[in-house]
Amino acid sequence: MEYYKRTEVENKLHISNFISFHYFEYVKEFAGIGESHDFWEMVYIDYGNVKVVSDDREFLVSSGEGFLHAPNELHNILSAGDFASAFIISFDCDCAELSDIQSKILKFYGEESQIVKKLYAVGQTVFEEPYDIFSQQKLILKSDMPYGGLQELKNLTEMLLLILIRNSSVKGDVREKYLSKDFANERMIVDKVIRIILSSIYKKTTLDNICSQLSFSKSYILKVFKKQMGCSVMEYYNQMKIKEAKRLISEEQYTYTQIARLLHFSSVHHFSSSFKQITNMTPSGYQKSVKNRSVI
Repeated sequence: MEYYKRTEVENKLHISNFISFHYFEYVKEFAGIGESHDFWEMVYIDYGNVKVVSDDREFLVSSGEGFLHAPNELHNILSAGDFASAFIISFDCDCAELSDIQSKILKFYGEESQIVKKLYAVGQTVFEEPYDIFSQQKLILKSDMPYGGLQELKNLTEMLLLILIRNSSVKGDVREKYLSKDFANERMIVDKVIRIILSSIYKKTTLDNICSQLSFSKSYILKVFKKQMGCSVMEYYNQMKIKEAKRLISEEQYTYTQIARLLHFSSVHHFSSSFKQITNMTPSGYQKSVKNRSVI
């Protein structure tokens, strides 16, 4: 006689294949080439704003937002007049409910943003670089890929899609109805810190200066920011400075020395070393690569 009864797991959503894994940076004159294909494609805007074309409609999609293109949908990405960057992943997936989130701007809150960051980080351990080749026809797996890396990538992508579908079924404000009060309060603190950081890109600031503008203890701010963003306040501040440096480099209006001064680096050497530490490229190497990034 069987004592334990098994509960069958229902697969609401199943990713069977990955087709592409990209991270693109767009200069302000960028104009992509429209395409369509028989698989799903998700776009997440990491920085700036872009125009996403979906069949005969155009959407302005901003940092922290995403867009899901359905199979055989004609789509494109165009410049919104400034430097921007996007993470793009495409896949085969069997799930009727994906139609609930396709062809519309998707909001990525704290949990979703964290999953995207983790997804990109795991993808970097699974697939060989470079990630900005539009014409790449097949992903190449790394020979030293960690055990279960591809399955982890699949699980993260499925989790992200499940949350987005779940969010789409909630009426009203997702923040109020779907997120806990504690999470909403923490996110409010993080949003304020990010606003302070973005307003301080062209200033010389410190952690104490940033925290002094909020009515919370420094230790609590650091704890909450690390929990929500996965990095420290000053790490994020430096990342935003380098992203702004990328924009300035792509516009070719300033020398590296001038950019270093504008962004309040102590020297051009400090700027170059910080740039390489975050991007794994020198400023000059990045400038050369930008010239080749003209299509997606």
